[in-house]
Amino acid sequence: MIFKLWLILPIVGLLSGCETLQTPQQRRETVAREQVVQRHAEEQVYRVKSQVESVEMENARLVQELQQLRSEVRSYNSQITQLNHKMSSLEAKQGREMNELIRRVEGLLKKSVASRPSKPSRGAGREHVVESGHTLSAIASAYGTTVKAIKQANNLKSDSIYVGQKLFVPE
Repeated sequence: MIFKLWLILPIVGLLSGCETLQTPQQRRETVAREQVVQRHAEEQVYRVKSQVESVEMENARLVQELQQLRSEVRSYNSQITQLNHKMSSLEAKQGREMNELIRRVEGLLKKSVASRPSKPSRGAGREHVVESGHTLSAIASAYGTTVKAIKQANNLKSDSIYVGQKLFVPE
């Protein structure tokens, strides 16, 4: 987009074809004005050319920067694709390992339950873990039973209980 000098019609060319009766002083003034106008037009052309060159250089820089950014985006997209593939692989492996662990724990639990001697059933009820401030009467009241029933279900000889003790509370 280079600005061509020939596109501007200098005023000098327009006026040179007209011969009028002028004094030498008037001719000198006319020539001086024409020269000023021509220099002004040349300066404008120079400024416009300079601006065009600046815009073209900036445009070239931006095009180069855009190409670099596109290249970086392609590289990042490739890395993201690779990471997604690795993540999928790891998730699948983790799922298989979890299933294997669950299978092993289930097997161990089955063996453990099978090797335990069976306890006689105490009937319906709940297990209660004694906390600080609990008494047998408060526990009995909370579950709607009696102190005597709790003592019998747990083979207690006295009303003494301790924090962390597990008691079976019959219904």
